[in-house]
Amino acid sequence: MSAFGFDQEVTVTKVFSQMEGGAIFTSVTSDGEVVRVKYQGRDVIPLPGDTFHIKGQWKNYTDKYRRIHHQVDSKIMKRRVVVGDLLGPWLQRIPNIGPERGKRLLDRFGHDLVTVLKDATRMAEIAETIEPNKPALAARLAAQIYAAMVSKTAADQVKVAEAEFLAYLEKIGLREPRTAFRLWRFMAGSNAPEQLLKNPYVPAHLMDWSVADRLGKRLLRESEVSENLDVHPARLMGALASVWRELIGNGDSAASEQCVREMLVDRGVDPDLALAHARCLHHLYESGDLIRAPGAAWIENEVARAFERIESYPPTIPVPHDAAIDKIIGDGERATDLRLTDEQRDSLRKLLHNPIGVLQGGAGTGKTTVMKVLAYCWERLGGNVVMGALAGKAALQLSRGASTHNCPRLAYTLARLIGMLEEQAFLNVETRSKRRPDVTFDSMTLLVIDEAGMMDTPTLHRILALLPTGARLLFVGDCGQLFPIGFGKVFHDLVADGTRVVRLTKILRQANDSVIPHVANQVHCGITPSLQEWRGEAKGVFTVHVNQRERVQRELHGVDFLVVAALRNTVASINESEAEARQDQHVPTRRLGPLATVAVGDPIVITVNRYKHGLFNGLLGVVTEISEARVQVRFDGESESRDLPEEAEGDVELAYAITCHKAQGSSANTVMVLVEATSLATREWLYTAVTRAKQLVLLVIGESGDLERAVARRTVRTTGFRVGEAKGCQGTVE
Repeated sequence: MSAFGFDQEVTVTKVFSQMEGGAIFTSVTSDGEVVRVKYQGRDVIPLPGDTFHIKGQWKNYTDKYRRIHHQVDSKIMKRRVVVGDLLGPWLQRIPNIGPERGKRLLDRFGHDLVTVLKDATRMAEIAETIEPNKPALAARLAAQIYAAMVSKTAADQVKVAEAEFLAYLEKIGLREPRTAFRLWRFMAGSNAPEQLLKNPYVPAHLMDWSVADRLGKRLLRESEVSENLDVHPARLMGALASVWRELIGNGDSAASEQCVREMLVDRGVDPDLALAHARCLHHLYESGDLIRAPGAAWIENEVARAFERIESYPPTIPVPHDAAIDKIIGDGERATDLRLTDEQRDSLRKLLHNPIGVLQGGAGTGKTTVMKVLAYCWERLGGNVVMGALAGKAALQLSRGASTHNCPRLAYTLARLIGMLEEQAFLNVETRSKRRPDVTFDSMTLLVIDEAGMMDTPTLHRILALLPTGARLLFVGDCGQLFPIGFGKVFHDLVADGTRVVRLTKILRQANDSVIPHVANQVHCGITPSLQEWRGEAKGVFTVHVNQRERVQRELHGVDFLVVAALRNTVASINESEAEARQDQHVPTRRLGPLATVAVGDPIVITVNRYKHGLFNGLLGVVTEISEARVQVRFDGESESRDLPEEAEGDVELAYAITCHKAQGSSANTVMVLVEATSLATREWLYTAVTRAKQLVLLVIGESGDLERAVARRTVRTTGFRVGEAKGCQGTVE
């Protein structure tokens, strides 16, 4: 029996005081009991998340308010180092070493395992440990392990370094494999532990602050830092790096000083000390009343400089004025069999003269019509046109909308365009090859980017860095829609600047008697529309109570119908329940990779671009036939079903419901919009969802006030980008 009243393992939850002679903290046992501990000793500094084996006596402590606390007084506290959380997954990546064999090795050798595996004279010990009753198999497996560890090549050396780094992280208490592997990918090299010790808060750039701070303090402690860790300069700068990471993750590239201060306080860091230290090192990028994230600020400044270069370059194609350009536009209308409105024709005149043009228009205002005639006019003047959009579905829609019978056009995703630009740069510069890529970019190219509001700033920066001198740009989009998933909002900033913008305001997509444009405009202006409950009407905008959602959805399924939700969990739940209902009807089903089991009649969405098969990310379709040999799908815009390629089966997800970001670039006769009580359901989100419909919108409401709150809720994004100013950019807020 132990001579101590308390003899257990505990995990630290909160440290109340940490002094030279000990610490006071709360902890929790494996049984969930909360224990207050007073430790007297100089050899251990506890941090939240640490696990210790503690021996001590129960004592009563009376605080200054005369409250009595039951606590453990201890002079014996040993850190529990977990073996295997990181090395276990690494071992299992070696062929034929599964969980059981990996556990045997770790149980016997612990953190010395990496050292043992570098010593070939100990192969017999490894073999005996792996399979003690099967010596022949054990010998082969041991040789296989040593082959994975032998330092013959650079690749082998990297494997050894990775194992040593993971063992090091385990020793200092990091237990999250995903975090550890991300850290290895960032710092890969034989000297990774030394580099991490020199830069203990590098993890703040890669992971949540709670994990990064715990790891950073442990690394500082490894360096025998005796000063107060809370105010250590490395921690102060690490907290700022964590702030930038959170801002950029939310799509922002800048924030007010007050916002930055609040975020630092949330991290347990003194904002005065952190900001003063950053200013002293000249690592604080300030612009007006904003503080800018350093890496994002550089990208934004490079974009601004690229705009200046494009607009200062002499025109490579002279564009005539007045009657001459009007004649070319008229020829373009006849060639494309289109009739422009006065507003569209006037917009086209201005865009042809702008080195950087911005075409802003709400859904259904005829932006694609303008692009179609503009492409004809630019080529008539001697130039060439390249078209692109962020998502595969949007590129497909643009291809169809901008093509004519005599002049088919293929639009590409921005990722594909970047790849083409990189290929062209490589062929021209590195190989001097005369082989021409699929698309040629030169000084006479007009690059048209549709759905430009969805394009983040890093993507635009990459395109601008590769675009040939003299090429011109046209951004097309709707600033009322959602911001990009990545950081920045250059299109919205260009529209707000106004100097390069032409605007289309007349709705043309829906029938003249449709109320959808009116309701969408109300939402865009912040007005909550007054709507009636749906009674089976074929056109208009109505509400449906959430309790009726499932019934109505199944009633309308299969008639050009789209369901849009804000939360991924909601999308997943609807897809799962609807799929189960279909499968209960004993219709044929087929498992398509890890993402979906489909039945005949199921709506699906493609999640990966596969150009050789004519499949694009975001492309919607309906399963029409399932057999042992094939799955057939009728995709949007196609009159006939076609086989789903076997290699694309893993790219399919069910689409009984999709998120609004996936819906951008798509449209349907009827759109059901789930107005959920979440911060994601904003005015911009609702406007985007409503404008996906051609004839009927059904807003699914749970509680009274949900619609009003969604209209009032704004999507806010702060950037440090300012058009035409590459240094000291003033921030803009939407």
